[in-house]
Amino acid sequence: MRKTKTKEKSIVYGPVYEDRTRYVENASKGLRLVGFADKITHLNHKGWYIDDDERGCDVMRGVVYQLPARRGKKRFVYGYADPYDDGAVLCFDVVEDASRAAHLADDFAERSAERERAWRRASDARHEYENLKTEIQEARERVLSLGRELRRLARDGVSVPSLREAARGKMGALYHRIQNARKRRAELLADFGRSDGWASY
Repeated sequence: MRKTKTKEKSIVYGPVYEDRTRYVENASKGLRLVGFADKITHLNHKGWYIDDDERGCDVMRGVVYQLPARRGKKRFVYGYADPYDDGAVLCFDVVEDASRAAHLADDFAERSAERERAWRRASDARHEYENLKTEIQEARERVLSLGRELRRLARDGVSVPSLREAARGKMGALYHRIQNARKRRAELLADFGRSDGWASY
C-alpha cells in the first residue's frame, strides 16, 4: 500500500489588531526567520516570563523575521514567538535594521509578557474569589447545623455544658472564618474586578 505524504502546514495570517499586530501561524513556513532578539543583539535574558513565580519555562521571547527586500533595502518585522508552537505575534511596522528590530521585538515581548502576567493574576484572583464563596457557604451550613443540633438538645432536655461550649466555640471559629473570607473577597474584587482576566474566568 502506497504511503501518502503528509502535507506540511502552511503559514496563516490572523486578523490585524488595532496596534498593527497579528498572529501568524506557522510563521517560519512563509517568512524568513532572522532569529531571536537575544541572538541578534546583546540582551541579558532569553525572554520574559509569563508567570509571576517564574518557575515555569514559558516565556515570551522577542523574534525577528525578514520580508522580501524592496528597492534594495532589507525589511524586517518583529514580535514574540508563541511559546507553544511555530507561531508568532508580529508587528508589521517594517524597519530596515535587524538590530533595531531585535530591540523593538524585545520591548514588545516585555510589554506582552507583563499583560499576560496581569491577566493571569486577575484570573487566579477570580478563582480564589469563587473558592472563598464556596468556603463561606460551607461554613454557614456548618454553623446552621450546629445551631440546629444545640436547639434539638435543648428541646430534648439534654444538658451537656461541655458539649454546648464546644459547639459554641466551633461556631465562633466558623463566624471568624466567614468574616475573613468576606474581607478577602472584597479585597480581591477591589484589586482585580475591572481586569480582563477577572471577567474571562
